[in-house]
Formats: sequence, structure tokens, C-alpha cells
Amino acid sequence: MINSNTSFGKLKQVVVGRELQLEKRLSDITFKQFYREALDEKIYETPFDEYHVSMELIDQRNEQLNDLANTLSSLGVTVHRPDPLTKIVPFTTPSFKSEVSSASNVRDLTLVYQNKIIETPTFVRNRYYENTLLYDVYNKTSGGKNWFRAPLTELTEDTIDLGHWGDTRDYTNIPNNYVMAIDGAQFLRIGKDVIVNINSYNQWLGYEWIKSFFPDTSFHVLHVADNHIDGCIVCLKPGVFLVDPKYSNIRDLLPSKFRNWTYLYPKDLTANIDVTGMTDIDIRLASSRGMDVNVLSIDENTVVVNKRAYGVKEVLEKNGFDIVEVELDHGEIFAGGIHCSTLDLEREDEYLYY
Repeated sequence: MINSNTSFGKLKQVVVGRELQLEKRLSDITFKQFYREALDEKIYETPFDEYHVSMELIDQRNEQLNDLANTLSSLGVTVHRPDPLTKIVPFTTPSFKSEVSSASNVRDLTLVYQNKIIETPTFVRNRYYENTLLYDVYNKTSGGKNWFRAPLTELTEDTIDLGHWGDTRDYTNIPNNYVMAIDGAQFLRIGKDVIVNINSYNQWLGYEWIKSFFPDTSFHVLHVADNHIDGCIVCLKPGVFLVDPKYSNIRDLLPSKFRNWTYLYPKDLTANIDVTGMTDIDIRLASSRGMDVNVLSIDENTVVVNKRAYGVKEVLEKNGFDIVEVELDHGEIFAGGIHCSTLDLEREDEYLYY
């Protein structure tokens, strides 16, 4: 059964990702543009087509993902896993060549909302066929109903918006050369309200396509980060947000109905973990702070948090939440925290205005 209207209703079914079991990682122009903010301009402008992550780090990540899956199972949640990817799988489209990536950050390329599975149009070439590793899960849980895949797009340099995410754009007059590209992790579901972060022509086109499935939903567009919203703000329950302090002004950007809610700001960053020699280039794809607030709610009172997210644990405990600790390290390298690495398929919740 597919049903999920919020990020906080009682979790019944979830997917937990698997990290790519190969050291080689691709870094074409779509990859660099997608992670541009995290890479910084120096790395962004460096000519490299691939980089490598040590098998030691990959094995640790997969072991921790397995532990996350086991923890969720112990809490009574039905856990699904994508097929593993243990060998290079090259592919060719009419416009580019690449290699299939594993379904690690399963939140990214799928939006589950109401009773629908929507495979979102990817921006990164090697993720083009990533969701095929989830098709057994989607087929089993959906019964083939209300499962949609975005059109496959060209992803050539003239079809993607290469401007900086902070640049001003006119979304009422988008040039015809751009294609849709947006991630499921850019949508924050709060019943009949959905907050979505948009900062490129590609994202706007993808947003318009997804919005067309839900004519009765109120969508609210923000411009606060380069792509994903779940490293900025998370809705823990009606009336309460968890927010990265970097986005201290986000209250003023949200619809007025949310401005009187409680905003929880953690104090401390994740403890630094030495990863010297784990990658062959000094690359980080996400921020420590963003990975700290990247939590997963089991229900309105229980939150799965990274063991080393000390500031998040402190602020949640002070506000009466029950915490389930797990270890999921190196989210900066693998571009995903707990929320990114999971995809809720079924929650006990309703399509309501909060």
C-alpha cells in the first residue's frame, strides 16, 4: 500500500538505500553543477571526470545502512531495500554516455505523496537509470497502480541551467531549450501544503510537472538553498520545525500560516571525523550541519537521529521528543543523511490542512 501525506505520520513502510559498492565515482558537468555549492568554485572549475572513494569507507557506509534498516524493522516498520549494484553498468543515450549509480539516497529520485509514486526527472546523468534498482519494491508495494515516471530528458549542456542557484530568474519566461529536472527531496509534505525549494529553470519545469498531479494541494515555492530542502528544514509534527541555523530567516519566507509555529535550532555541528585518505580528491557533497537535521520521524514523538548530531539530539530532548540513535557517518562524502537514505512509502496520516 502506498500512502504518505506528511513527514511525521506513523511510519509503516520505508525503503533504505544501498551505497554503490565500487570505488569509482563519475563527475561530469551535471554532477558538478548539481553539487556546485558544496564543491565550491575551486573544485567546480577543476577538470576531473571521476574520483574514487575507498572501499573501507564504502563498506562502513553499507554496514551502517544495514544497521539503519534493522533498527527501523525493530521499531515495527516494514523495510524494503533496492537491488545492490556491485559492478560497472555502462549505458548510452542519444545524447550522452554514463554508468548506472546505485540507489543510495533513495529520497532523491522519487516523490511519494498521497497514494502515488512519482519518479522525478534527474539532473545528474549517472542517476538516469538508478531507480530501476527499486522497481521490484515499487511493483510489489504499488501493485502497478499510481506509479509514474518522468520523461527521460537529454541532459546536454544546453538543456541544463548552468547559472548559480542564487541568481535571479524569470520563471514566467523560461527559454525552450531547458528540460525538467528536480528531486523528490526538494518537497516538504505537510498534508495539503507542500513547500518546495526551486532555484533553477530545470527545477521549475520539474515542479510544474509534479504539481499537475495534485490539483487540490497548495504548493509554496521557496528559494533558500541550491536544491534539497531536507538539509534546511524538517517538519517534526504539526506546529514544530527543525531548522539548520544557517537558515534563520526561513520563518519569514514561509506562508503566514506557518510563521507562528515553533522553530527548533540545534547549536553544535557534528563532530569532525577523520577521513584522510578515504577519497582521492578533497571533495564534500553536503554540509555537516545539513546532515545533522536530516532526520527521519517514526511518528510525531519519535525521531531517528545520527548519534553524532549532538546539537540536534539536545534540542529534541529539551522539547520532549523521543530519540532513536543510529550511526550514519560521512554523509558529506555520500551526499546523504538519514532522511536522504530513506523513502517512506506508507504512513498512517491524512491529507489535511494543518
